[in-house]
Amino acid sequence: MLTTQGFDLWADGYDKSVEEADESNAYPFAGYRKLMNAVYNAVMVRRPCHYRRR
Repeated sequence: MLTTQGFDLWADGYDKSVEEADESNAYPFAGYRKLMNAVYNAVMVRRPCHYRRR
């Protein structure tokens, strides 16, 4: 478990940590890009919805 200071230090390199873990198929971000692409594609194939205010 990270301390608040440890988390702040890690957060500065978060994007790099995600990319490196995903590319090396390592915990905790293995498959991250594949998952994000699946979510994006699922959202993009849906018809636009229209929000109506009351």
